[in-house]
Amino acid sequence: MVAHHIVSVTERDRSASIGLIADSAKHMRHLYLLRHAKSLWSDLTLEDFERPLSPRGLRDANKIASYLKRTKPHIELVLCSSAKRTTQTLELIRTALKTETKVLIEDSLYTFDPSKLLHQLRKVPNQIHSVLIIGHNPGIQGLALQMTLPGQLRQRIALKYPTAALTIVELENNSWDLSEPAISKTSFVAPTDLE
Repeated sequence: MVAHHIVSVTERDRSASIGLIADSAKHMRHLYLLRHAKSLWSDLTLEDFERPLSPRGLRDANKIASYLKRTKPHIELVLCSSAKRTTQTLELIRTALKTETKVLIEDSLYTFDPSKLLHQLRKVPNQIHSVLIIGHNPGIQGLALQMTLPGQLRQRIALKYPTAALTIVELENNSWDLSEPAISKTSFVAPTDLE
């Protein structure tokens, strides 16, 4: 099994946990927005936070993992919600990540608000140029819409953001303050695209 740096952190010691992964040279930033794979609803005794992936969710997460292995993105940092369905999604795509990829599992990412995701991104050191967020709808969809220029792709994302769908955004911003994103390119893939 590939070893990854996985750590659960508080907001207070987050910057220290990330460290410097990339050099300080300016270049394109890449933001990956992954909605967790489909979760199980059959056990009504479980709290939302504790819902695991369904059999379809397991299959779809593996499809996205295969896609990431083929495309070989250089993801430096993963920010993952601490909910069970997001951490299980993370575990299934881990083999597609590089061994030096840092992974932070945070309670603050268990949110459905895109503005809170943007707030977490602003804390990422500028030396890091590629971030994957594994989170929840409508937060992930809302942030993806903010990172997509008008057109057919934006309409598709607005219509539906399926579980285990991934948006990839290339940005020309000099920092992770994306209140005014300098979008170069956005792409989108859902499990149904990979069948």
